[in-house]
Amino acid sequence: MSGMRRGLWIWLVILVASNVWRFAAVQSPQLDDGQYAVEVAELNGNSQTGRSIKIAIRAFGNADNDPVLLLHGTPMPSPAMIRLAELLDDHYYVLVPDLPGFGRSTLSLQDYSSITHGHYARELLDALAIPAAHVIGYSQGGAPAIVLASEYPERVTSLTLLAAIGVQELELFGNYTANHAVYAGQLALVTAAQWLLPHFGYLDDAILGKGYARNLTDTDQRVLRPMLRRILSPTLIVHGTNDGLVPFEAAQEHHRLVPQSTLAPLDAGHEIGYGTPELAMPALNAFLADVATGRAATRDTASESRRAAADLPYRATDRSPLTGGALVVLLLAIVVAAYVSEDLTCIASGLMVAQGIVSLPMAIGACLVGLFTSDMALFFVGRWFGAPALKRMISEPAKERATKWLQTRGPLVIILSRFTPGTRLPTYLVAGALKMPTLLFTAYFAIATAIWTPILVTLAATYGAAAERWFNNYAGAAIWFFLGGVVLLWFLIRVVPPLFTWRGRRLALGSWRRMTRFEYWPRWALYAPVILFNIALAIRYRSLTAFALANPAMPLSGVTGESKSAILSALAPSGRVAPFITITTRSATEATEQVDQWLSESGNRYPVVMKPDVGERGRDVRIIHNADEVARYTTSATDTVIAQAMAGGDEFGVLYRRYPNRSEGDITSIAHKGNTLVTGNGHSSLETLILEDDRAVNMAPYFLEAHAAELNEVPASGQKIRLNHIGTHSRGSIFTDECALASEALRQTLDQITSHFEGFHLGRFDLFAPDRSALHDGHSLMIVELNGLTSEPAHIYQPGGSLFAGIRAVCRHWHDAWIIGDQLRKRGARPPGALRMVRELRALWRSR
Repeated sequence: MSGMRRGLWIWLVILVASNVWRFAAVQSPQLDDGQYAVEVAELNGNSQTGRSIKIAIRAFGNADNDPVLLLHGTPMPSPAMIRLAELLDDHYYVLVPDLPGFGRSTLSLQDYSSITHGHYARELLDALAIPAAHVIGYSQGGAPAIVLASEYPERVTSLTLLAAIGVQELELFGNYTANHAVYAGQLALVTAAQWLLPHFGYLDDAILGKGYARNLTDTDQRVLRPMLRRILSPTLIVHGTNDGLVPFEAAQEHHRLVPQSTLAPLDAGHEIGYGTPELAMPALNAFLADVATGRAATRDTASESRRAAADLPYRATDRSPLTGGALVVLLLAIVVAAYVSEDLTCIASGLMVAQGIVSLPMAIGACLVGLFTSDMALFFVGRWFGAPALKRMISEPAKERATKWLQTRGPLVIILSRFTPGTRLPTYLVAGALKMPTLLFTAYFAIATAIWTPILVTLAATYGAAAERWFNNYAGAAIWFFLGGVVLLWFLIRVVPPLFTWRGRRLALGSWRRMTRFEYWPRWALYAPVILFNIALAIRYRSLTAFALANPAMPLSGVTGESKSAILSALAPSGRVAPFITITTRSATEATEQVDQWLSESGNRYPVVMKPDVGERGRDVRIIHNADEVARYTTSATDTVIAQAMAGGDEFGVLYRRYPNRSEGDITSIAHKGNTLVTGNGHSSLETLILEDDRAVNMAPYFLEAHAAELNEVPASGQKIRLNHIGTHSRGSIFTDECALASEALRQTLDQITSHFEGFHLGRFDLFAPDRSALHDGHSLMIVELNGLTSEPAHIYQPGGSLFAGIRAVCRHWHDAWIIGDQLRKRGARPPGALRMVRELRALWRSR
């Protein structure tokens, strides 16, 4: 076991142990010294979920004094507010809870929003039998304080907003969608860390853990503006003029919306709630004293001019640009946000320019840094971790072509990917995984970013506000406009540009034919109704797996896992089997020696066919031309393989059925397996010939990949090139319906062949005959495979075939399996277990 694999297993074991520990532990953390807890009903919005949760509380001062409810911000729980509580406890009874989802309160909740926290605050007052309290909300804790004061005014003696949030327009980017895209990214990272990092519960209550991320993601500040307008109680707004997290303009807007409020600006930053609370005490003490003596204003006593101003709409142009530390924090936030969503960050930055929050050059500069560094991060992730994965995902010739293509067209590829949503991630990862020159591609990334970023930010600054208003006006139908826009964008980016080239038009024609012709449709389109038909048959025959008795000579009747060598060996006495040899060694030397000896003794010669002894639908079947190819094939194989002599003539798939109560069988399907050929003209490359050919173009993506090394070669005039290597439809063979060749002579020949294979009743022979006439007469047949129950009536894939005819033929085939299985069950055979069959069918489906 390699060191990396060993390390992965150790990490997985520790991770499982960590999660077992987490779920075995008590969900609510142990209380700290000085805390007690009360139980309240869990809420989702304002509705109870039926579960009780715990809220941990610290109390300061004399319980006979007027109560003060102090609500902390995010991500800091109640300990951050202790200094402020101690400054108040001489005259008040101060209650400092850990809001649900934080600290020592219950951590696992349905709803972490600040809006729901406001309703929890009311439940907490009820549990403590406190009819009303002075409420102080710090930072994110301002939102639940606003909810409590607005929705339950009788419970709030006074309200203090301390460096508090409250209006969406002044939160981060000022746009709900942009903000919550960033918050959702944070939540995804936190969730991934909780589940993928072994931490034994330490991350569950981390300060920047789930509670913090969910609180930001679940909270919708848009509802707070109308709530602020409804507040009746005396209100104090204390805010630092240098606050880098919640701008001072937010406090000014709160002051406007609450006409009875008093605004107390401080020469401080956001830390006034926990770091320097003494700065807020003069204004707070004076305000509480005015409330106690009745001198503090209420909404009813506020001036008419203030009340009129509160009803005016918000004007973004009133906001002054950020400066100093606040500007630095915002620019850093833009850089970090670009790692979550580059385009959305550029759009949101443009909207902030339109709102006057930041200048256009500053916004463009921050976005440039964020986009460029995130692009380089993707490049290096691909370079460090992508190469091993790339080896498993694409072939070596395809990798060489991609490398050459990126080297010659690197600037165009990078620039186009910058303008094409959804293509940057794979392009930059692949560029790194292919070990592209770092300095060269750094220059490409810088150029692409320098072109794209100013355009997007400027467009958003110019037209973004109008687009947002339009979106809000038609919010009810916004999802349909969005989906329509995505479809239109995909069509314009993925479909239209290639149509301007001949190659693109030919590939588009092939794509259209694959979509509109049944022979190319995905297997689920055929097998979804067949599965329903089998369910009906299971009910009819009162068994889930009786069909799997149809071929006792094969494991699970050949549903999956049958050995080709074992079946061919059983048929060998008929003299109709193409010579073969089974190779179990993984040694290239031993394998080539075995094949060479077999060829010498049997009188056969190269080329030969090599394939897995257990395989489906032509998977890993190769035509081998010499000993070197034998060595390469053997060393790359993962299990036993067989080498088989090439049979001459035409290839056919003949589906055979014999009921156990009959001595003679039937032929239910015959398909001729033709080749897809193109003819050279002496001047066109193989790629051009493939795209020109009316049949080959239908499977152009497969043929172009299969012949990647020869695409630029120019075949001679009249030279025939076979594009499909084997007789499998999914690999380019042309199937035609030859059921008319089912003759009495052919049936008798197959009866004679199957007489050597006791326990076989239903399956498809893949065989060669000199021509159609020989097949009809049952002469000179050479069998290369016999497949079991999951064989298909291959004639359904003829050009022009219909889906419904295919469904009927496949259903008839499966009905035969049920009839045969039922007859054998009545003779005493026992069907396999349903769980085993499900596992085998899943493995079969995935392999196909």
